[in-house]
Amino acid sequence: SCKFYKIVMRPGMVVGESLKDPIRSHHDLEKDSCKFYKKACKHYDILAKRAAENGHTVDIFSCALDQTGLNEMRFMAKYTGGYMVMGDSFNTSLFKQSFQKVFAKDAQNNYFKMGFNATFEVKCSQELKINGVLGPCISLNKRSPSVSDNEIGTGGTCSWKISGLDQSTSLAVLFEVSNQQASNIPQGQPGAIQFITFYQHSSGQRRVRVTTIARHWVDGATNINHVAASFDQEAAAAVMARLAVQKSENDDGPDVLRWLDRMLIRVCQKFGEFHKDDPNSFRFPDNMSLYPQFMFHLRRSQFLQVFNNSPDESSYYRYIHVHICVQLYICMYICMYTEH
Repeated sequence: SCKFYKIVMRPGMVVGESLKDPIRSHHDLEKDSCKFYKKACKHYDILAKRAAENGHTVDIFSCALDQTGLNEMRFMAKYTGGYMVMGDSFNTSLFKQSFQKVFAKDAQNNYFKMGFNATFEVKCSQELKINGVLGPCISLNKRSPSVSDNEIGTGGTCSWKISGLDQSTSLAVLFEVSNQQASNIPQGQPGAIQFITFYQHSSGQRRVRVTTIARHWVDGATNINHVAASFDQEAAAAVMARLAVQKSENDDGPDVLRWLDRMLIRVCQKFGEFHKDDPNSFRFPDNMSLYPQFMFHLRRSQFLQVFNNSPDESSYYRYIHVHICVQLYICMYICMYTEH
């Protein structure tokens, strides 16, 4: 873990040495008028991949009243699974509590609550293809028949490396049905997915955790109620948030919001019950009733909106969004709900 000041020296400089040159803003990024931005991003992207490939975790603690270049350095934490903490001063109680929590130990054996140098592998039945993973990891470029050519997130592989793990680290694994024709899918038969995680415990032990799940295949056209009954609205909101955050790195903000709206409309059309030309007649299943509210607050949150936020702040919020588990997602949504 390193303490960073605003970087004004090559390589990786984010702003000029002269005090009259301000650091980049979102408006500068939109106009593509940032002199150092692309070179700095490329530098930290390469550096982060080298660190991740060698099993190193990079934690960034950035405390200053001005920006320090966290936006350019986001790859360091994103690829290695490290922590990213941002604040106004290193002397605040908020930073001190966050720093102490990083090195918290379990009550039983007095070991750190973290794992290191992990590999994550996914295996699935032949009806499924792996699109990719959304989360703090890098690809190990391991091909298999279950890997899809349609990549989403970190794709093109069935195995990933995570340099650092803690109790809140989570990955979103995306799949697609390899053959969409119902006649080629064994209705009523189980489709299986297996997650295999190797990691080094803080005690020094090498451990493996294997999770295998199976779900029965059903035809969505004729058994829509069966599909709706298995819908997890909290997990769906978390995955949609990660997809939206990923799109926001390459697409314009209004395009991402329109994509979210289209996805929500498709879900409502598929699973909602309504009478034509009567908005008051719309009904959603109970286990989907909160999903539209999650999308409502997501599109208005600082995870997608950049107004009144610096590029460093936006990068911080978005990194937190692709790192934490579903339970912490819901806590953030509740906070946004109470604010509105």
